[in-house]
Amino acid sequence: MLISQDAQLKIRVPSDLKQKIEEVANQEKRSMNAEIVDRLEKSFHFFTPSETNPSNLKLSSYQIIDRKVEVAERLAHSLNLINSFKMNAIKYSHIAQMCEYENAEIFLNWLQAKQEPSFAELKKIASYLYVDENWLIHGDGHPIPCSHWQPENNVDFNINSLFSYVDPVSKHESEAQKIIFVRNISKEGELIIIKILQDWRVEVLTSNIHVSTYNGVGGTNMLENFARICSQLYKSTKYLTKTNAYLINNELFEKILKCEEHPLALLKKEQTSIWWEAFWDATDSNHVRKDFLDIWHDWDQTSSIAVNALSKKLIDKE
Repeated sequence: MLISQDAQLKIRVPSDLKQKIEEVANQEKRSMNAEIVDRLEKSFHFFTPSETNPSNLKLSSYQIIDRKVEVAERLAHSLNLINSFKMNAIKYSHIAQMCEYENAEIFLNWLQAKQEPSFAELKKIASYLYVDENWLIHGDGHPIPCSHWQPENNVDFNINSLFSYVDPVSKHESEAQKIIFVRNISKEGELIIIKILQDWRVEVLTSNIHVSTYNGVGGTNMLENFARICSQLYKSTKYLTKTNAYLINNELFEKILKCEEHPLALLKKEQTSIWWEAFWDATDSNHVRKDFLDIWHDWDQTSSIAVNALSKKLIDKE
């Protein structure tokens, strides 16, 4: 039986390349020899043009990506994204301190693509910055966390789901500082909800709700459920001041929906709108009702039906 033996190969490499290999090997906690062998083996997994392939065939983007550069770009984007909403909210020294390093040089090395942070470090950073973990680590999805929200028949459950979240650092259930209803000015009246957790940390909630009955979009039941939620929020001394709304054009709405930019930075120049609460109390809403009826006469009718149904339900319980 022949026993395979490793062959020795003497090669010359530029000194700066040797230094890079040494740094990465130390980071991965293995020998330089193991690092070189690993990289050579991986190189054979990539398809390269040869005599048997078209000469004009290009390498895929995956094959030419330098992961350190890729991660550095996403880290820099995370900082710029947050600071676009709140200037100087985050510096790289804050993150280095949060990761319990003695100084900020390590994070600066990550930003300059000199080193690559480990998966564990990236997970910790994603939790602290409150950016999507899969996006920061792999580039999948979008930086702003996004999920889908659908109202149920239970109003209290809906309000709780809107305001509650699990703090990514403490892992304890907490209550959001504010929620923002954002309605597209379009006839269909698409709705997204921005949940402000704390500081710069936000979530974008998409929904099938359309604040309109134009061509029956969204469904009447879902719209009535949403109207009941708005009614309870408006009557609540606790949540009224924690609820805001915007009425924006389609271009801005689509930008928020993409979850690539900070939604509060996008809304900086916009004025809040009182559309969501304008119909609950006749004495409060008379002076604005005319302004909204041209756009939302059907929303007025739907909200009235919803509120009346909720009032009847409360009376029946008594």
